[in-house]
Amino acid sequence: MVVTSPSDKPIFIKTGHIVKRISGQDILYVTCEGNVSTIYLKDGGQISCVRLLKLIEEDLSGAGFLRINHNCLVNLAEVQEIRYVNARKRELVLTGGVVTDVSYRKWKAVKEALLGR
Repeated sequence: MVVTSPSDKPIFIKTGHIVKRISGQDILYVTCEGNVSTIYLKDGGQISCVRLLKLIEEDLSGAGFLRINHNCLVNLAEVQEIRYVNARKRELVLTGGVVTDVSYRKWKAVKEALLGR
């Protein structure tokens, strides 16, 4: 039996009449607008599906993903920079230059996950 790292954890996403298997390590980040989630892949592709972000977050639990605001879940392995914009605003820069806002309420969890404090 081959043991895979947590980031190799796959999820299955239904798009139209197709169910796709996506490895957690291929996901850069996931956003949600209402009940439509969009998964952004490292290769530049994206997949949209009718699924709550909460459910995708549960599927990827323990795989190195963290919710950084109400509408965004990021792969922590893809964080390149933390930017302190002002006292209440912080941003993460992901691989490929993607910038995402970290909510004030989620900052403590993000800081613990990335900086260990």
